[in-house]
Amino acid sequence: MSQAHQHSFATLFSAIDAIEIPIIQRDYAQGRKQSADVLDAFLVSLRSALLGESGQSLDLDFIYGTFDDDGGKVLSLLDGQQRLTTLFLLHWYVAMCEGQLEDFRARWTKRGRSRFTYATRPSSLEFFDTLANAVVDLPSGGSEWSGKLSAVLIDSNWFFLSWRSDPTVKACMTTLDAIASRFGITKGVYPRLIDEERPPVTFHFLDLERFGLTDDLYIKMNARGKPLTPFENFKAWLVGRVTNEPWSKDFDLALDQKWMDLFWRLAPKQNSAAVASAVDDLYLRFMYVMAFFDACIRLERGYSAPRAVVDWLQKLRQARGYIPLRELEAQGAFAVSAVRVISIVLEHLSRPNSPADIKTLERALAPTSDYADLVRLFSVVAWANSDAVKSDRPNLEAERARWDRVISNLLANHRIDEVYTASTTIRGVQALASQAGDLYYALSKADAIPGFGMEQAKEEIRKARLIVEDPTRESLFTEAESHPYLQGRIGFLLDFSGAPEEPLDRDAFVRYAQRARAVLDEGIRASAEHLLERAMLSIEDYLIERGASKFSFCNADGGTYRERSENWFRVVGRPSFRSLLDRVDGDARSSLRVLIGAATCTDWRRYVIAEPHLIDYCKERLVHRGASDDIYLVSRKRLSGYHAELRSYALYWALQTRSKDVLPGLRYRYEETYDETLPGLIVQIDAQDLRVTYGSGSWSCSNPSGQVPFPVTLVGFMDSYGFTEPKT
Repeated sequence: MSQAHQHSFATLFSAIDAIEIPIIQRDYAQGRKQSADVLDAFLVSLRSALLGESGQSLDLDFIYGTFDDDGGKVLSLLDGQQRLTTLFLLHWYVAMCEGQLEDFRARWTKRGRSRFTYATRPSSLEFFDTLANAVVDLPSGGSEWSGKLSAVLIDSNWFFLSWRSDPTVKACMTTLDAIASRFGITKGVYPRLIDEERPPVTFHFLDLERFGLTDDLYIKMNARGKPLTPFENFKAWLVGRVTNEPWSKDFDLALDQKWMDLFWRLAPKQNSAAVASAVDDLYLRFMYVMAFFDACIRLERGYSAPRAVVDWLQKLRQARGYIPLRELEAQGAFAVSAVRVISIVLEHLSRPNSPADIKTLERALAPTSDYADLVRLFSVVAWANSDAVKSDRPNLEAERARWDRVISNLLANHRIDEVYTASTTIRGVQALASQAGDLYYALSKADAIPGFGMEQAKEEIRKARLIVEDPTRESLFTEAESHPYLQGRIGFLLDFSGAPEEPLDRDAFVRYAQRARAVLDEGIRASAEHLLERAMLSIEDYLIERGASKFSFCNADGGTYRERSENWFRVVGRPSFRSLLDRVDGDARSSLRVLIGAATCTDWRRYVIAEPHLIDYCKERLVHRGASDDIYLVSRKRLSGYHAELRSYALYWALQTRSKDVLPGLRYRYEETYDETLPGLIVQIDAQDLRVTYGSGSWSCSNPSGQVPFPVTLVGFMDSYGFTEPKT
């Protein structure tokens, strides 16, 4: 009999003599009143498979059992009792409705005895023998049952009234009533039900003894009415796939012992039942992640892959529950070679010297994991399965450190936010792993690193060549790469320290690395004084274009590659940033303040350099540039929201800071707008509100009646503090 393959009720009985529900099992329970919802849902699924669209089928997962003696073919069923009992009753009912009881008896009886029977009670055994041979008259005229089918059966001369006290028989009666109600008088269903070529209802069978599994667990679980967990189903199926491999025995044992301990350590500390469930969930999640890796490696067409393939990858990536075994088989998941990799990786993770890898595993299995977390775990998988590790080459510890450094740099500076990029990157890591034993040398001879961002890949190749040329440079690079914002991105430091074709100036590299570390520190990037932004503006109009006339001062956040690549990474490679580093000496904050204080620019930048509150107004760090160098500070992301005009807002803050001494008693406020009305400063002089605005290259002053001259005192203040554009 085939193992771990699909069977229908008909094909199963083609391979065995009989199925017996052993005495250790409980009574048939699916027909009990408290199980009505479960039974109804099961019958709905069966009806859909039998009467639905052609080709639709229903998979019932695994059934388990053993054979009582070496030569016999009587299957003692340990798991699957409820499903198979209901299927037997359904087959009998459909055969009875469609005049096929003779065929039914040819298939499911032998010498007048039912081939599906219960050993739990003599009355149960008698009932199944009698029912299999019973003849029941259908309602006349092809109408539906006028009452319950059970009443008709109980009223038959072959039905013993004592059977009504048997819990299994009572449940069977309830199930037959439910089948009759749900299916009615069937027509043409029996041929589909017994179709062995395209069976509508299937399940998998495992002989526990042939797989070296004890039935104690199943006996205990059935004794307390608990079904097998999804992971136990999966584990038995997985063992079955490799049963002919020479390493399968060790694999089976390690799954239940050493490797299981790994997931016990990862599971949250709760009560024992909750921990056991969490362990199974983590274990199963790991298996699906490994299947995701294998499917990505086997993916050939990348962005042109069929939608069904992409959907499968996404299903594996997101899986937090149970994927039917039939679906895993259909997708070619967990081939023998893939299971072998799983065993190698689990063995690696179970070693005591893998704490960092365990952390990587934990992040990848967490509900909040992203594609980057998965690829980081795959870098561990690829290393553990590499030829370098398998052959136990010398100096593996140092090579592992180099592998981790290069992979970390590549991943930290590579955007992975959808399945296509993830699969391409995983294949890139897989290819790189073939060089894991001498990575720097291999990279020094390479022209590209497939699967990763081109810029970072070129940088890693460049650094590898420099390290091969002089191994003492590795520690310099590693220290610079460890900066929380740079995260491996130091190509600009190499550029500042010598052109690609020129020797690296070691002293210059150390100097620039120390200064970049200081000015890109989180405390300075998030400074309330906006020291880095204002110091850069004193050298150059460095703002990053965001499109549609929007420009950014750069956000301080650096948690993701996207945040870094769209902000300061677009500035650090410029000559102006090198100029800033050249002028930073000693304490970075003091140096930046000196730069700000020495600024000589005369355009709009001077206002921002003088007043950090202008950047504060821009919650998203955005400004909008209009015609004639008009600049609007945007409170959110669009000019259609509230906004202020840069120069008039700077004048407002200058008054806030200095007017008490220069213009005591002056009353003013700022009026931001969200439409085409020009924002401006509102100044109250002689009980009259004057609106001071800037646009089209000059200042203007107005009241409700129109343009008016600027107050002399305000003109004097503006001239004194650098607001020198023409005033009309």
